[in-house]
Amino acid sequence: MTSKVVYTGDLRTKCTHLRSGEVIITDAPVDNNGKGEDSHRPI
Repeated sequence: MTSKVVYTGDLRTKCTHLRSGEVIITDAPVDNNGKGEDSHRPI
């Protein structure tokens, strides 16, 4: 396994790359009732 993806609610997921610890957070697009936001947090 190379990453862990967790649904955090409100149409948002948090993906963590296990080896590096890098985190990517994504939301559903606004046309699917999401916030349409995403972020990448390098370590």
